[in-house]
Amino acid sequence: MTRFTTLHQQAGLSFDEAISLIKVSRSTGYRYQAGTGEPSGAAITLLEDAAASRIANVPGWFRFIDLFAGIGGLRKGFESIGGRCVFTSEWDLNSQKTYANNFPDNHPISGDIREFSADPSLVPEHDVLLAGFPCQPFSLAGVSKKNSLGRKHGFLDETQGTLFFDTAQITL
Repeated sequence: MTRFTTLHQQAGLSFDEAISLIKVSRSTGYRYQAGTGEPSGAAITLLEDAAASRIANVPGWFRFIDLFAGIGGLRKGFESIGGRCVFTSEWDLNSQKTYANNFPDNHPISGDIREFSADPSLVPEHDVLLAGFPCQPFSLAGVSKKNSLGRKHGFLDETQGTLFFDTAQITL
């Protein structure tokens, strides 16, 4: 999905309303939608402002980010109480595909959260952070399995056990 399409959908604008807002022709809008052209910075700002305004003006709505998203179970629950997902991170490709099928009208899915913990400014403003980070290094079953394999667990598991700290970097 192109940035133009994502933004106009987040703003709750139809294609015609979006091209009217950014003052481009229908053919230019089709190019933006197809990804063969890119809106100007000013046009992107207009669409981002429209999306932010939509969220701000709907009573009970709040913005959230969905980290370690899996297939979107946490998102489903938070949308049901008025939340609007503005960012998603999931590293597993199969989960990404399922998530995209479950939520086809939204933003692209970002991969590894560690890229964003290094530069939290890449994550959009949000009111709530959802994080279903991996429990395997901490759960009874996960710890038992790792012990039986002679592997580290908990915060010593450098692959999954330290992702909590990456999440904390985003909240700062």
